[in-house]
Amino acid sequence: MKNFAIIAILLISTLCHAQSKIDTTGSKISPADAQSILDHHNKIRKEVGSPPLTWSTQLAAYAQQWADHLASTNTFSHRPDNKNGENIFMGSSGYTALNASENWYSEIKAYKYEKFTGKGGTGHYTQMVWKNTTQIGVGVAIAANGDIYVVANYSPPGNYIGELPY
Repeated sequence: MKNFAIIAILLISTLCHAQSKIDTTGSKISPADAQSILDHHNKIRKEVGSPPLTWSTQLAAYAQQWADHLASTNTFSHRPDNKNGENIFMGSSGYTALNASENWYSEIKAYKYEKFTGKGGTGHYTQMVWKNTTQIGVGVAIAANGDIYVVANYSPPGNYIGELPY
């Protein structure tokens, strides 16, 4: 019985806590940068009572494909027919994935808690904190001119019109 209690405590602890360390990212983002963007997301999710995200190497690989496309074509658009939530960022040299996350979070200044409408320029922020989203993966690519492209994919996606984000 004692062993069962220990196993139960370990299992509950694992399920209730955010991912502690990313060893493999699935994309060109470094494990340290991936951890930093995951930690940033989870910090702001905690502020609104949304559960923590975990890192997905599959989502990161998917995001990496789109980041590479954007960098190679010097374009800036969301992936068409994406079944995941997606935030994108482009900045001149010197920006990091964490800067992208901070940029998306800055939309909180314009956000008023209400059902999502798709208007008002706050969709990056609401995707970050969407209560039903459980996973994130991020890809990063550098264009020939030095611009950085950051793509974050989220599963399940958020930003459903008429629903509250949290």
